[in-house]
Amino acid sequence: MPPGVEYYFERYADLDLHRRMVADRHRTDAFARAIASVVREGDMVIDVGTGTGVLAMLAAKAGARRVLAIDQSEIAVVAADLVKRNGLRDRVKVLKGPAAELQTEEGPADVIVSEWLGNMALVEGMLEDVITVRDRHLAPGGRMIPASTSVMLAPLNDPTLYVYEGPGFWRDFVAGLDFTSLEDRELRQGRSLQMRIEPPALLADGQSMLDLDLVTVRSDALHAEGELIFHARRDAVLNGFAGWFSATLAPGVVLDTSPRSPETHWAQTYMPFRPRMVREGERMAVSFRLEPDHEETRHLRLTLAVGEDEQMYVIE
Repeated sequence: MPPGVEYYFERYADLDLHRRMVADRHRTDAFARAIASVVREGDMVIDVGTGTGVLAMLAAKAGARRVLAIDQSEIAVVAADLVKRNGLRDRVKVLKGPAAELQTEEGPADVIVSEWLGNMALVEGMLEDVITVRDRHLAPGGRMIPASTSVMLAPLNDPTLYVYEGPGFWRDFVAGLDFTSLEDRELRQGRSLQMRIEPPALLADGQSMLDLDLVTVRSDALHAEGELIFHARRDAVLNGFAGWFSATLAPGVVLDTSPRSPETHWAQTYMPFRPRMVREGERMAVSFRLEPDHEETRHLRLTLAVGEDEQMYVIE
């Protein structure tokens, strides 16, 4: 196993990480509502990347006759104990190992549920495992939770954010010394941050760079390239972009991580951009290329261009 992959699964054995996810009520409640809506009495369900087993146990309580819960991390041992403590061992079976190697004689799955979502949806690279399990084990007409996901982008104007968290920090002299050249250097580094972005910072509504239908998407289609047209809602300085995702878990159940939605543990991705003045109503053409990072495929590489300015970010 490559060292990066080994570290990834070691990290998911840490209870602090699972505490953050379970404590995220917007996330957990949305998945609970989706499972209650989608899982039917007598269904066979597979939970990919079960973690503490919360989604698997919710599926059993929703009426599933059998739930296979798989995780490659040592957290699978914890999940098995929690299943036993909650009196669900007769219906939930926890398996430790790679999801892509799952073999079962339980029959095809009526539902596959997985909380594979990372920053801007695709960070962590877990979706490929979900697709593999879907292709091998989902029954014809079977259901996926989430059902679809969109990767979103919006332009920003937030001078405070740019100065205190972004490259604008270097504009002030330090102990009487000139560090201003580091603003450009930091911009070229493509630094991005996971943080809460306040709605007033949005220069325009978010638009989708990539839409994924989880029933049909292929593992070789987890990238996108194109152009988005935004119109500035006020006179301002464009000095960054925000990225997030919106996932339809089930009909009528949407997990949205935008600045205008309740805060989640994902927050948003802040990407500083070379400042440029825009006028109210001005057309902003933003070219983008979204793809797995070339060096660490569980990370995401996003290249944005406005006019002659181009910036590449590695999102972790």
